[in-house]
Amino acid sequence: MTITSDKTNILIVGAGAVGFSVGYHLHLSGTDVTFLVRKGRKADFAPPQKLYCYDDATLKDFSNFNVIEDIEEIEPQQYQFIIITLDGNVSRSPEGVATLSKLGDVVRNSKTTVIMSAFGSGIREHYIQYMRIPEDQLLRGILGTLSHQSKADLPVHAPTDPKLINQAIVCYKHPANKVGFQVENNNKSAAKQFSALYNNSGVSRCGQVSPAMFNIYSSIGFPVYAACDIVGWPKFSAVIANKDLWQLACRAQGEIASLPKHGLIGKIMSFVMGPRMTAKIHLKMEQDMLPLDYQAFNRFHHGGKVKAQDVESIRNSIVEGELQGRQMKALKELLQRVEHN
Repeated sequence: MTITSDKTNILIVGAGAVGFSVGYHLHLSGTDVTFLVRKGRKADFAPPQKLYCYDDATLKDFSNFNVIEDIEEIEPQQYQFIIITLDGNVSRSPEGVATLSKLGDVVRNSKTTVIMSAFGSGIREHYIQYMRIPEDQLLRGILGTLSHQSKADLPVHAPTDPKLINQAIVCYKHPANKVGFQVENNNKSAAKQFSALYNNSGVSRCGQVSPAMFNIYSSIGFPVYAACDIVGWPKFSAVIANKDLWQLACRAQGEIASLPKHGLIGKIMSFVMGPRMTAKIHLKMEQDMLPLDYQAFNRFHHGGKVKAQDVESIRNSIVEGELQGRQMKALKELLQRVEHN
């Protein structure tokens, strides 16, 4: 399929919560958006679709997009950006590796920039290995909004109307700063171009993050989610009240931050992000994200949907630390409790 348009063409691999949230806002920015979905699923994601926005308690119409289900439909140079929304665990699966390899064959030696949203230690290197593209052709991206499929069945808080939720394919909530997406700026020109494009939506912003900060962001948060999982995902105040567990999680977080690859920034964060500061951040997030239930979202997402990715990242951080002669005691204990739980 050849798209003929003067607009910027963007391909999004995956039509889930991340894909539809980013795709909708790029659509508002005036881009031509195409989703690549699994074979046999094209009809399920065909336009029109609706998204529910917790920010203003309204449904958003999203109809001007394309859906394809075969990488062979993609032509070289067809897309300025390709956003891959596979999580870290899926990216390492046989199906994920095959997808990355085929996409690499399409974009290699082209001007297309690839943005990946997978998390975990070594995941960027994994993409480079199987796509076989230059370092500066691959950027990492973080979804700043909290976005979930409507079938997640989260608790409903006023003024959210469950009838509207049921009409949507995806629901999303922006953070207080309205940064809906962040992109790595290892390729400053491509990051600037994508950010400017995304910002044209007028309702959501794209930030830029240095590779060093991205390395920390993509691994440091998992101990806190592990602690929440161990005690069954209650409100954050209850997790924090379990002082022994909370301190264990924050020590584990510090062990990750202080890994040599994170340099001075990581060392500083390992001291700053102690139990009190970490608690303050999550308690504020819990309040700011209302009427979306923050912990219920985390339970659905980190306690189920991407839990395998989170656990794998913890394991990889332990291995990294041990290779550097570090004992990683807190992280090991936390992993054992998660696996036992």
